[in-house]
Amino acid sequence: MASKIKSLTPCRQGEADIPMQPVRAVLWDADGVLQDTPAGTWDLAISVVSQIPAAITGAAIDEDRIRAVAADMGLGGHVDEVLSVWWTFDVLQPTLEIVASVRAAGVSCYLATNQDSYRAACMRDRAPYDEILDGAYYSCDIRSAKPSAQFFEHIAADLGLAPEQLLFIDDQLANVLGARSAGLNAEGWTHGDGIESLLKLIDAYGIHLA
Repeated sequence: MASKIKSLTPCRQGEADIPMQPVRAVLWDADGVLQDTPAGTWDLAISVVSQIPAAITGAAIDEDRIRAVAADMGLGGHVDEVLSVWWTFDVLQPTLEIVASVRAAGVSCYLATNQDSYRAACMRDRAPYDEILDGAYYSCDIRSAKPSAQFFEHIAADLGLAPEQLLFIDDQLANVLGARSAGLNAEGWTHGDGIESLLKLIDAYGIHLA
């Protein structure tokens, strides 16, 4: 589930050891990295989400379920406002341009994000990820969420790559550490850090963009 974006200084930016194996694929987080959700967006909806346990790991959630839960909580008069939260985000074009450059350099790119099934559907409908990325991994489909090692192990196995052949970029420190515990190269970055810092990070892993 998306949360309010918090700035995170990249954990090893500028100090990352070049991996022994070349990076074959980059895994990109959504909120804070590929897309931005305005501050405070989830304030009203988070209480509704809390009533749907395990939503980001596969529990059923759709518009009808959200409406029903909101009504039970006495939020019936705000249900449309609550629903709008799931599809309220702005795609970050500068980051997507870097993604395109990474792919042009011969390195595959995949979405790796914690989302419930309803927001995943909203993202598939509103964002160009199906066209821009080589694939997408949503926690609701994997039935495991970051920072669990199982999330990252599933992706590595599905891609047929060794963990050290993957680079994961996320704005949350816990998720970065979770990826590293699973053997992946992982770095913290959020769009607020600026594109130049992202370019340096990518270059440190041997991905040289034109």
